Amino acid sequence: MQINNENRGEHRKYTFLREERYQFQGLRNENYIEAEIRVTLTSIENEKPVFTVEMPFYKQSNKEGMYKWIGDLHQLREKIVCTLDESGKLGKIINLDEVQNKWREIKPKIILKHRNEQYREVFIRGVEELLEDGDRLAQALRFAMPYQLLFPGIHFKEFKKNQVINGYRELPNFIAAKSVPIITEESISELEDGRYQIDVKGNIDESNFAQDKVTAMIRILKNRPRVPTLLQLNYMERYLLEEWPWSEQSMCMSLAQIPGTLYREEKNILKAIAHDHPIA
Repeated sequence: MQINNENRGEHRKYTFLREERYQFQGLRNENYIEAEIRVTLTSIENEKPVFTVEMPFYKQSNKEGMYKWIGDLHQLREKIVCTLDESGKLGKIINLDEVQNKWREIKPKIILKHRNEQYREVFIRGVEELLEDGDRLAQALRFAMPYQLLFPGIHFKEFKKNQVINGYRELPNFIAAKSVPIITEESISELEDGRYQIDVKGNIDESNFAQDKVTAMIRILKNRPRVPTLLQLNYMERYLLEEWPWSEQSMCMSLAQIPGTLYREEKNILKAIAHDHPIA
């Protein structure tokens, strides 16, 4: 389906569920997130669709440590207006000024709430550096959930049955390496009811993954030259399509681990709950 002005105003509502479990050395954390999302095709500009992603409801179970910061900063993501790039992933943040103004509004409250935390200035500086650069902000959101499930870069591809197409993903915020680059294999199948399903399997892009930095970091932490340091990854996505470019249900599961040191498990589900027809 080619998106055009006839689709302007069309929107979908989704429920987003996320489970994450993280263990590093002796530190363990779990977090569960539930959110409601409304996605609207706002306009078509320079032949690129512009979407508004709103999250009016957001709830997470863990409010300790860094998770507390994530919850407090959620207000910055309550409304994101973005284009898609040529591959169908999140492209440019259109309402950057609006997000920056929201940060100026909540910053005094954030500083006051976290006034006794040791790394408060580091977090504040990191947020401001990210918001000063629209490209960096877009890059940070592109492979973050739920934006990756909404705009995974598959809907503009020409799929054929029994054909495998290559793609690209990232696991962001990885120890010592910033992110884990992933090469994907994507295929489409037709279900008995006439709907389509896209399956995605991923493997580490070893030629572009900074394994040497991860190895050095872990050997320093463990103080053992022969400690296991190689990252192991299980990664999959699945999309049940209602119609292009809308997904009826999307799922992403990943398990990244370095035996004896790191365990990082994530499960993300995005499910459509209602939709309207495009405006006249």
